[in-house]
Amino acid sequence: MAINRSARRLLPLFLIVVAGAFTPPPAAASHDFPQGYEAYHTYAEMLATIDAAVAAYPNLVRKFSIGRSYEGRTIWAVKISDNVGVDEAEPEVVFDSVIHAREHLTLEMNLYLLDLLTSRYGIDSRITKIVNSREIYLLPMLNPDGAEYDISGHRFRKWRKNRQPTPGASAIGTDVNRNFGFKWGCCNGSSGKPAADTYRGPAPWSTPEAKAYRDFVRSRVVGGRQQIKVAITWHSSGELILWPYGYTKADVPKTMTADDQRVFRVLGRAMAARNGYTAFQSSDLYVTDGDQKSWSHYEQRIFQFTFEMGPEEVDFYPTADRIGALTRVNREAVLYLLEQADCPYRAAGLAATHCGPLNDDFETARGWQVNAYATDTATGGRWQRGVPKKTTTSAGVKQRGATPSGQAALVTGLAARAGANANDVDGGVTSVLSAPIRLGSGSWTLSFNHYFAHDRRATSADRLRVRVVAGTSRSTVFVTVASGSDRNANWARVTRSLNAFAGKTIRILIEATDAGSDALVEAAVDDLRIYVTPGSTSTVTAPPYSQIASGPRPLAI
Repeated sequence: MAINRSARRLLPLFLIVVAGAFTPPPAAASHDFPQGYEAYHTYAEMLATIDAAVAAYPNLVRKFSIGRSYEGRTIWAVKISDNVGVDEAEPEVVFDSVIHAREHLTLEMNLYLLDLLTSRYGIDSRITKIVNSREIYLLPMLNPDGAEYDISGHRFRKWRKNRQPTPGASAIGTDVNRNFGFKWGCCNGSSGKPAADTYRGPAPWSTPEAKAYRDFVRSRVVGGRQQIKVAITWHSSGELILWPYGYTKADVPKTMTADDQRVFRVLGRAMAARNGYTAFQSSDLYVTDGDQKSWSHYEQRIFQFTFEMGPEEVDFYPTADRIGALTRVNREAVLYLLEQADCPYRAAGLAATHCGPLNDDFETARGWQVNAYATDTATGGRWQRGVPKKTTTSAGVKQRGATPSGQAALVTGLAARAGANANDVDGGVTSVLSAPIRLGSGSWTLSFNHYFAHDRRATSADRLRVRVVAGTSRSTVFVTVASGSDRNANWARVTRSLNAFAGKTIRILIEATDAGSDALVEAAVDDLRIYVTPGSTSTVTAPPYSQIASGPRPLAI
């Protein structure tokens, strides 16, 4: 039987589907590749390939929608996991492609991964272990309208953007990868001209495609914590691996911690050693703003990389006979990144302190809740997570504007107003509670940076206290008490044993109190970690997916 050109593209999956279970898609007259490029997949053929995988591997593959494009096409996602119908407490990884319309090779990369991770499951022990311990998401075509337009009329139009009209202009399309909400339009890394290839849109998140990706990623925050740990966005061309940030030439700007920059550098170079690409910070190539991977790291602390596939001389359209080589070259880099997903910090030599059940630098929201028990009495200076302002001098600085890492911390009242005590803790206690943390057996350590500052009006009733909540019990593991003298805000690190809580699910409760007269009281916490005590054999277990279930809704930070 002769096999038509659409079916030939599906052979890797078609051959393992029960005879008669697959029907090739109808030919697309207006959206199809030029002669010689028939092995590339159109939107319809991509969907048929995904459906074939779902039919062949129903226990490994699930298809679902994350939204619709401007022209109404479904933006499909594929989940791959050994228990695909269950949302398990496993590290998650995302691979997206075709955010730029003309970069069709990137779709082939994700379809290659779909075939690799399914057809080799149960055969290749490495792939089997990865699929058994990860939840992997493929987003094969983020910009389907642009991709279909780029091949309309059986010719390449070199189209980059989506197909959304611009209000008040005749030009069509926004560069989806300049439409994300972090540093949108900030730094000459995009264009405000609607006709430009890098047009950023009239506002951040103005494209349905960028919003669909954003909403999907945010939906993976479970129990207050982002489950996606690492990601790759496939682009072409140039044979490059790029990490954030795009908006600044600084290697470690305030929006990134030195530890995270170290992880990006180590992972990027390790993957480049496996595929022969060149790895560096994306702004070293050129400045971008409002881009996807910068938003992913800034808001969600995901270690996302851009892979620029294929040599530059192919001008986005390598011939079909090169698809195999240009996708297979990334096999080892992808498998390596998947293996690092449980704790990317391990690759940078930071496993001892960063790979425990809690590692919070407070740069992003990770499930802390203010006044979780609805018992706080403070009338001002409640806990907030964010970038603090330095207070005016009151016999010294009582609130620092600088943090031990990055730019954010957990602080009692971030603002600094006219007087040093205008936004401090007043009237009683303010508390903040972590999401649940499950400790295995063995030996555990809690560490954090902190300061507790006050003026000479403070009394022994004013304090900073850290407690461990286990069931109905609350155990104090750290407390610092005020005295009738000035104490300035100077960061210091504290380490405490949590061995008494081994095998339990706990929460960390932090309280700052101004219980006496109206004293100036400020407190802050940063870089809070729970990890296996060095030299011990503790069991690390994943955090449960749960929230506080009763009482008034607390303020999540």
